[in-house]
Amino acid sequence: MFKKLLLVFAISAVSISLMAQSTPQKISERVTVTFPGKPEETQLPTGASGSVYTFKKDSSLTLMAMAIDLSQAGLSAELIQSMGDGLWDQMLAGMTQQMQGATLTKSEKLDFKGQKSAYIEIDGSNSSDEKLKGKKAFAYLFFIGANLHQVMYMSASKDVTAADAKSFFDSVTIAN
Repeated sequence: MFKKLLLVFAISAVSISLMAQSTPQKISERVTVTFPGKPEETQLPTGASGSVYTFKKDSSLTLMAMAIDLSQAGLSAELIQSMGDGLWDQMLAGMTQQMQGATLTKSEKLDFKGQKSAYIEIDGSNSSDEKLKGKKAFAYLFFIGANLHQVMYMSASKDVTAADAKSFFDSVTIAN
């Protein structure tokens, strides 16, 4: 009996340690993001080509990464590049309208891992959207060709800062 109990305990301990291992997840042909555990994959509801990868640590922390192929919507890499910062402005305006009361507290165009990107910070304290309500989020959005990538760190902690998201953002690798 004791041996069986010890075996069950050992299997449980190994299972828990495997679940807690860092998990590299390829989100597109060139981009890999490392999550602190295995992320859940969901397909985009719009029928667009791409997936959303989400790792949740209870209800306090959500890490998300996604890639969407926008060529199906008629956007080519050349068109995206020719639109410059105007494309970011249009995208962020559309995102802001969908945030249901959340506030875009910071929006910058920055270099992220060698890619032109939009960096945003969101305060969801006044949002009615269940995903954002009472949370703060930090995200990078960038294009590689016609693929839009987004990497987001979202926390329910009122004291969370961009520095807390740094290790998650540092885990992003982009192959040449």
